Amino acid sequence: MTLWTVFLDVCLMAMLLVIGQFLRAKVGIFQKVLIPPALIAGFIALLLGPKAPWPAIAQFWGVTIPFPANLPELAAAAAAKAADAAAAKTAAAAVMRRALPLIPLSSGFGTYASVLIAVIFAATPIGDRPNKEALSGPVIGGMFFNITGIAVLQYAVGILVTVYLFRFMFKGLDPNGTFGLYMATGFYGGHGTAAAVGGQLESLGVENAKDLGNTFATIGIVGGILFGMIIINWGTRSGYTHYVTDPQKLPVELRTGLVPPEIQKPGGKITVSTICLDPMAFHVGVVALACLGGYYLNKGFLMFSKATFYKPGVDIPVFCTALLFGFIVNAILNRTPAHQYVDRTSVSRIMGTSTDFLMISGIGSMNLSVVMKYAVPIIIMSIIGFAVTFWWFIFVGGKASREDWFERNMMCWGHATGVAATGVMLQRVVDPDLKSRGIEDSGISDIFNRPIIIILQVVPPIVMTATAAGGAIVGWISLAAVAVMWIVAFALKWWVPKQPLKKYH
Repeated sequence: MTLWTVFLDVCLMAMLLVIGQFLRAKVGIFQKVLIPPALIAGFIALLLGPKAPWPAIAQFWGVTIPFPANLPELAAAAAAKAADAAAAKTAAAAVMRRALPLIPLSSGFGTYASVLIAVIFAATPIGDRPNKEALSGPVIGGMFFNITGIAVLQYAVGILVTVYLFRFMFKGLDPNGTFGLYMATGFYGGHGTAAAVGGQLESLGVENAKDLGNTFATIGIVGGILFGMIIINWGTRSGYTHYVTDPQKLPVELRTGLVPPEIQKPGGKITVSTICLDPMAFHVGVVALACLGGYYLNKGFLMFSKATFYKPGVDIPVFCTALLFGFIVNAILNRTPAHQYVDRTSVSRIMGTSTDFLMISGIGSMNLSVVMKYAVPIIIMSIIGFAVTFWWFIFVGGKASREDWFERNMMCWGHATGVAATGVMLQRVVDPDLKSRGIEDSGISDIFNRPIIIILQVVPPIVMTATAAGGAIVGWISLAAVAVMWIVAFALKWWVPKQPLKKYH
């Protein structure tokens, strides 16, 4: 793709984000179910972009789609240049397909997700400087077990169900159980992780991994919000909520996405003089440094492995090497006075922007024929995923916090069915003033569980594609890891089985 093609794609995706925000602010149903604007934008790109399903639907029903008036001339001109009738038909069909999308995104705009995920992972550690008092809090263990255990359990359940049940029920599923990875990577990790793991699986020879991963990520976010609101209404009626008794009275900024002028806050600190350099450009440069290091580490290790011990070469995913360089950059910053000039909020804005564009790229480029082909196992696996997560919500999360268990658990629910932002949004519905420390403690817990999550994203695809028994091995090891964490949590009283679900009203 040319630079202007990329520029046009970015402009169109940005336009879709604005349209998505406008629809969120004006359409009642989107406000009621709290659908993120990036999700709306992704579906618009899917329905009106290069992956639009309408040609296939029209062909199936025998319907003629009206094209622009000059399209027959374009098709005829393309056909006239063809050497034979078959080539003429192919050339004309190509022109028809190019003219159909109402949103002229390039056919390769779905590849942006694999680049944006490297930016997100590179930025993840940068500017992170937790204080020691927060790390030693007595409730951190319970939150760590809660938020990490469900991630590992989703991997275990998804893989084992696929290996021992789905591969016999549904033809076309990978017998090694890779289909079971998609629910966990999509639910707990969201579109970013789905893109990362899907890309890795496709590089290892697994077909349709990105499409299936993005499908589960979309189901996770939408279902997580919808079921989250149902759980909130149930918890309120049951007396489990501490700070609200009517979740219908949402703040206007949660409903519309627009923050009223009187409560608007700065989006970051000015850490470098604007006379010298724009602060956001400075932070983009810091994140880009980690991305650049990750890219060259990927290429360097690939060349080294080819030349020394493995002729095809070991291709470590760029998002992993970018994350590694992110930690290196952050470690250097924290050991020098330079950390004073890196604003975590500004870095978070870069991550958030990348995530929004990634969602449009991932959703808008999904192959709906693949989704329809695997619709039944996708639906069943999604139901299993939500059921397991709700079970964990009650029987583990409900006994892992001494106070405000429901509010703190909503953060974990959102995290386990979408992204951290979903958890923040759901917690704010039941804890508008953020008194329960669910957000803070889950953030601290993420520092400790990050190595575990990275291992789950990198190792299972390699093991599961390397041997026929890889799926069973990964599934049982994941289940054993949950059991070990459970024993540790019980021994350290992070989880108290006899603790009742506390009611506040």
